[in-house]
Amino acid sequence: MRTNYENFLSGAYCNRLDAEVLEMIARTEKLLTRFNTGGIPEGEKHKLLEQMLGSIGRHTSIGKNFTCQCGKHIFLGEQTIVNMNCTMMDENFIRIGSRVLIAPNVQFYTATHPVDACERFVKEWDEAAGELFFRTRSQPINIGNDVWIGGGAIILPGVNIGNNCVIGAGSIVNKSIPSNSVAVGNPCRIIRRLQPAITFRSVTTTDIPELKKLFCNTVLTVNARDYTAEEVADWASCGNRPGHWEELLATLHFIAACNVEGHIVGFTSIRNDGYLHSMFIHKDHQGQGIATALLQQIETYAIKQGIHEITSEVSITARPFFEHHGYVVKQEQREQANRLQLTNYKMKKLI
Repeated sequence: MRTNYENFLSGAYCNRLDAEVLEMIARTEKLLTRFNTGGIPEGEKHKLLEQMLGSIGRHTSIGKNFTCQCGKHIFLGEQTIVNMNCTMMDENFIRIGSRVLIAPNVQFYTATHPVDACERFVKEWDEAAGELFFRTRSQPINIGNDVWIGGGAIILPGVNIGNNCVIGAGSIVNKSIPSNSVAVGNPCRIIRRLQPAITFRSVTTTDIPELKKLFCNTVLTVNARDYTAEEVADWASCGNRPGHWEELLATLHFIAACNVEGHIVGFTSIRNDGYLHSMFIHKDHQGQGIATALLQQIETYAIKQGIHEITSEVSITARPFFEHHGYVVKQEQREQANRLQLTNYKMKKLI
């Protein structure tokens, strides 16, 4: 059976503070008093943060006049800057990634209350029961990597902000913001899409484990919306054949898209006769413009090689993407995966 504290972290309404939470708050208050005292060396301030927070990465700092509630519910990545007068009301978890810039006076709130006053306040409240006369629930906040949050922004309960986002100064963020977005206003709305922070490079045999994992996971999740469970399982099993990836790397030119941590988030490959063999994007990085950027890379490579026509065999899932980029369906067909035949489309584009 879950404790009241566990129920609260799961998002249930509660009107009681458990002893462990009260102790956490009291301990954090003492550490905050010391932290916000002027003239403390940076090394000592970082040690105080290590005691106070759930975790704090290397080269991460928090400015003066910092306020939080529990402390241990806050997790900060590496190379993240939290400027002065920041408030993190961490009744629930606040997870902030790496290389995040948080301007002065930014506020994070994880707690909320029922809108209806009849639900918000406890009827026939018993002061001696040790309970609060009002109800509260909490929802976590998650901030991705490479995010910039402008001064005075307010991040509300349950909000997720994806990687490579910019949140305008003074914004009130009441809904989640997807990766690679510039969002501003009250309520905060997306005004611009950004190119994902990725780099491109050739692939080597040392990348095979990562390519294999990305391929299998993408097929089993993304392509599952257009193929049966049996079909995607059969398709994904192709990546497990001994020598499969070594053979592909020997006969195809591969280009990988990598994020700022160097992890492969997508890849494509082409044969020297212009046959586009593969285009797979990590299941967690769909809709971020990575496929478009990879296609531009592979088409540029093809042109340099003197290739003027690209052909491919495209899945049901990928067909709309390729049609959007000028590829034309020449034939629908059933093509052998491992044991099964799957529907795909022969497509072509002149470049």
